[in-house]
Amino acid sequence: MGGVKTPITGALALVFSVLSAEAVEFGKDVLPILKSHCFKCHRDGKEKGDFNLEPHRIKEHIGAGLQIVPGRANSGLFMKVIQSDDPENRMPPKGAGLGEKDVNILKLWITQGAEVGVEESATPEKEPLEGVWTNKSGKKIKASLLGVEQDKAILRMANGKIYKYPIASLDVESQRRVREFAEKKD
Repeated sequence: MGGVKTPITGALALVFSVLSAEAVEFGKDVLPILKSHCFKCHRDGKEKGDFNLEPHRIKEHIGAGLQIVPGRANSGLFMKVIQSDDPENRMPPKGAGLGEKDVNILKLWITQGAEVGVEESATPEKEPLEGVWTNKSGKKIKASLLGVEQDKAILRMANGKIYKYPIASLDVESQRRVREFAEKKD
């Protein structure tokens, strides 16, 4: 009656049983994977294939017949391209692709219903401020200012990575722009 067990299926069963002990949360578990592997091409202002994975837009791609099919991790295009063995079709397009742990987290999230959560899916109050930011040493970086947390500017680099950069380390003009942005957000 039982199927043939191999070391691989046994290992996968163990991974899934450990992961499924707790529900996968979008903000805590899924969003960091998307930010580090997908936001370079699939975010606000850069929506390759009309596919935006920002928290306030991802729900547009979740549902029966869409890229992410809740409860059916292997049905939607999202997981098919992530798991593709074909380098021409695999996402992300460069490198070896996502690691097994990240793939399993995404699969479990989808299997558990692909819930995003109210706070994560809310539309942002304001668009990010695109620009070139200069530090006190004169080094310039092109990034989007997403917000301000205490004494740090939250910057999203062109590669999608997000950094908290000390405002005091920016030159006077960049500090002024950060402060103006923070005041407008309130």
